[in-house]
Amino acid sequence: MPRRNKHDSVDDRKIAVYARKSKITETGKSIEIQKEKCIQLACAQFNVDISDILVYEDEGKSGFYADRPQYRRMLRDIEENKIRAVICYKIDRISRRTVDLLNLVQQMEQKGISFVSVSDRELDTSTRTGKIMISLLSAIAEFERDIIAERITDNMYELAKEGRWLGGTPPLGYCSIQEKATAGGKKTVANYLAPSEEGQRTVKRIFELFLKHSSLLGTAKMINNEGHKTGRGGTFTDRALKAILQNPVYAIADMDMKAYFESYEVSVWAEDKDFDGTRGIAAYNKTEHTKELDSNSRTLDPKYNQRTFRKDITEWVVSIGKHEGIISSADWIATQNLLEEISKEYSARPREVSKSLLSGLIRCVSCGSRMFVKTESNRYNPDGTIRFRYVCDVKYRKKGGCEKSPNVKGYDLDHIVIEKLCNLSKEDDAVLNEFFSAGNNMRMKSQEIEKEIAHLKKRINQIERDIQNQIVSLRSVTVEIIKQSIYADVEMLHKELAEVQDQHKKLCADSKDQDSQLESVERARKSILEFASQIKLVGYEGKLQLLRKILDCVIIKGNHVHIFLKGMDSDNFFEERKRGGDLCHIKQYRYWRL
Repeated sequence: MPRRNKHDSVDDRKIAVYARKSKITETGKSIEIQKEKCIQLACAQFNVDISDILVYEDEGKSGFYADRPQYRRMLRDIEENKIRAVICYKIDRISRRTVDLLNLVQQMEQKGISFVSVSDRELDTSTRTGKIMISLLSAIAEFERDIIAERITDNMYELAKEGRWLGGTPPLGYCSIQEKATAGGKKTVANYLAPSEEGQRTVKRIFELFLKHSSLLGTAKMINNEGHKTGRGGTFTDRALKAILQNPVYAIADMDMKAYFESYEVSVWAEDKDFDGTRGIAAYNKTEHTKELDSNSRTLDPKYNQRTFRKDITEWVVSIGKHEGIISSADWIATQNLLEEISKEYSARPREVSKSLLSGLIRCVSCGSRMFVKTESNRYNPDGTIRFRYVCDVKYRKKGGCEKSPNVKGYDLDHIVIEKLCNLSKEDDAVLNEFFSAGNNMRMKSQEIEKEIAHLKKRINQIERDIQNQIVSLRSVTVEIIKQSIYADVEMLHKELAEVQDQHKKLCADSKDQDSQLESVERARKSILEFASQIKLVGYEGKLQLLRKILDCVIIKGNHVHIFLKGMDSDNFFEERKRGGDLCHIKQYRYWRL
């Protein structure tokens, strides 16, 4: 019931009508229809005229977040006790977030404010049943919102395959144009990028200066001194330059770009023929926008913190745009590698400072533990990087444990493994044939498991039918001895059913594991075939990922490097170190086997 004024018998507070239309979908009741229905209900149920009604409407706003302008104005009026009832067309117009809606209903109850939905008039928030229904309906609304958002995302990816520009501020050097088209008898409008000559001159100059001077701050200073401007007419900061340099929209799409993205397992939605050396890259899902409740947020005064994160390249979706690229693939890839080196120069971990490639992949020959990096102060490799060795984790942490474990020269070992893998991808058919053989064996095993799964499934169905038949028979039996016999049969069938279901569950897990192993072998085989070309294109992090796709582990025995490839049972090959002394310091030890 509405709260009464202490001195007056009539509650003179206003009736609030709230209407909202989502930015996610164009379906549903329009703002005007929502307002009309709500006002009619207010006049009929509360016996008021239009002057007693306050209308709040948010158009193009998502119901998942509470920081809608008119919604917040209504919350302020609720807090100031100006409202005695809130009317909406459906409860999902108020909020599509369950916890927000329930908190608001609680706050309104404390202030004696009625909550009425045109579509759900039977709801009474003052009763336990009403609260349960509110909770259920709001949960359904939140679920619908997630489903709609997923459909919109899927639709955007479908449009991305066509190289469309999906909206937002165009990148410097381009403008957005619309093209009319007819699909399925319906007229549609598609957005694409078109060149802007002045902006493209600026972008080309930015890449040129950065590759020459290897400095974001220096490039920003020089580009500003030359009089170049951002898309909005401002000066360039190092952060703005980095965003431009990282944007693949400028790169010319050729097979080197395809190989670069595939080395990071990026989802590429284009055929080889589309990488024609002319058009530009269209990349999607590069950033994530988050909106989280602030620690000072209240139900009647919602506050949010918004952040934008750049997603890892492995989460991108890449296609070919309609626009022409302006930066060669070689320059764009070199720029990414340079940016990667700069970002790690001052904040890297020991492994990254040393530029080691095999940390964690090398196993101790003595105890089998993983080996990690230990740098050597003020000592450097021929390429200027700090010298390092791979040290057994047990030996390093226990300070004396695993004493026979040899320390391995890191720079030398990394180069040996890289060189051998490059040669392997070019000439070693024996290892590649073993990959094919391993894959075929796994497929045969998977087929056998699938047959057994099908057999067990058939047996499960038969047992369930037998149990059902026995239960039906039990209903017509009157003799106690026969009943007991049927009970015993049903109990045995249930026991057998449990055993068969356990076997079925285990085999399904084995099948899933087998499929995962087969997928790993296929990825490793593909990575080996492309290793020699891809290792030249990627930076430090890219090299790490490539090696981890291929290698299971590496073991050093004297001057012999034993390399174990993923998905293969045997030690595939070894490389003897004939020059420059031993790889290891300790020569006498037992040989640990996988």
